[in-house]
Parts: sequence; C-alpha cells; structure tokens
Amino acid sequence: MANKKFYYHGKKNTSTTNKPAGAAQRADSRYPVEKTSVTLEALGVSPSLAELLGKNRISTAGDLVRRTEKDMFRVQGFNKKMLFELRDLLKARGMEFNPDPAAQPVQQKAQQKPAKQPERNGARSAAEEAPRREKARGTDERRQKPVDGKNGKPEQRPAKSRDEKPQKPAKLTEPLPVEEWRKIQKSGKWGFYDGFKTVIPAMYDEVFCFKEGLASVENDEKCGYINPQNEVVIPLEYETAMSFSEGYASVVKGGKCGYINKNNEVVIPFVYDAATPFEDGEAKVKKDGKWGTLTPDGTVKWI
Repeated sequence: MANKKFYYHGKKNTSTTNKPAGAAQRADSRYPVEKTSVTLEALGVSPSLAELLGKNRISTAGDLVRRTEKDMFRVQGFNKKMLFELRDLLKARGMEFNPDPAAQPVQQKAQQKPAKQPERNGARSAAEEAPRREKARGTDERRQKPVDGKNGKPEQRPAKSRDEKPQKPAKLTEPLPVEEWRKIQKSGKWGFYDGFKTVIPAMYDEVFCFKEGLASVENDEKCGYINPQNEVVIPLEYETAMSFSEGYASVVKGGKCGYINKNNEVVIPFVYDAATPFEDGEAKVKKDGKWGTLTPDGTVKWI
C-alpha cells in the first residue's frame, strides 16, 4: 500500500531487508538482466503473494534472487508454502534464491572432513613417528598461555567479573518522535504506539510510518493519509498510496500511477504503469514498457 519503492499493475511494493552491496552484486552477476527484470506477474506469482511481496519492495525476479530463503521469512505473513511456490517459479526460469553463506551444506562439510587413516599393526617407522611427535608438541605449545614479551612469563589474562551482564537497550525516558512511532496490531487492525501509550488506536487494515507529517493508511482496500492527531487529511480514495517524499506522493487511481501534493491536488496525471518516490528532485516512472526520469514539473527523460 504505502511506503513502497515501486508499484506494478496495481500491486503494492514496500521494503524490508537491507543487503550488503557485495552480496547483491554476486546475486545479480549470476543471471542476465533479461531474467532478473521479469516482474512477479510475468513470473507467475499468485496475486495474493505478489501483493504481499509488493509491500516489501519485492517486484521482480531480481529482487528475489538477491535474497536468501532465510531473508524471505522477514516478510510479515510469509510462510513455507509461499517459499515453495517462489522456489518452483524461479527454478522454471533457471534461477534460485541467493545461497546463504552462513549455512554450509552438510554434504560439503562431510567432504571437508579428513578421511580416517587405517591403523597399522606394529610400530611406526621413524619417518612416520617424527611428524606425529612434532604435531603433538605444537599442540601442547598452543595450549600454553601466551607469553608476555616484556618479561618472558606467561601472560596473565584478567578474569571476567561475575557482575558482567549483557547490556540491555536503554529504557525510554520520553515518548518517541512521530516518525519513530511503532506500529501496533489488535484484532487484525493496526495503529500506532509512542513507546508509552497508544497514540492512534488499532482501527486500520494497514498503516505505514509517518513521513513529512503524514502517514498512509488503508481501510476496505482504499488508501489515504492521516496526521498525528488521527485526522484524515487526504480521503481514503486511492487504490495505492506511497509515503510522501519531497512534498509529493505517488498514488494509484484507475490502475494508473500519478502524484499528489499534501493538499490532495494532482500534480502529475495518472498515466504511468509504475512510479517511485521523489529523491533528490527526481522519480522513476514506467509507461508502455519504458522507464524514464520524472521531474516535479512533469518532464520525463526516457531511458
């Protein structure tokens, strides 16, 4: 719904997970752009799953293969059945999720385990015994305490205090600022909490964090904006509504993207198939299969 990076064919796209640049590059380099640019709809993802992924900035096959399977479970509401669906669809296109470097396959570990040498009857030869003794001596030396270079004596390591405990997060002493209010859920509805009390009751089907003084909310599949006093300042009349950025917000009406200002005035008409928030005075829009760079005056430079 709101707070999304991209919008595709009426599906909403927000985010979640920050990946290291190196990992993203490794994932991208595995497949050509023709494969990674395929949209979720073209990939064959079910509409309900595509909508869930869209709310977390996952709109293309490339967004999937940049993530590990473990990353996908950070998406709220994601389950194993959905993972199996995505795994099969990617496999059909000759792709897969980014391998998790922390999870080494059992088979690989077994291959790395040195084979057990059969015991021989009788005494070892001198040539065999010498390396064994050298190895044992080296093991004994490693077990010794490090030596202090100043006096040649074993280094005395300070004992850990019994009073040492893991540090807990600092306790809040005052309410959080508006843009840091936390989402709360009750009976399937969403609201906001300032760290001390509920500031907006759980009454919406979905809410997204406040940005530039307004928060995008959804009820009955219609989106609009509220202020911190929970007053509806822009009616819930849009199919999708991104968070405000640089004074403008991308919204969807009639299946097309456009932009409004905080007075709910249309500043960019609803003619685009996809759109992103403004950043540094520019936004990306898509029309007739082509992407372009949009400026607030409505000018588009097609790529």
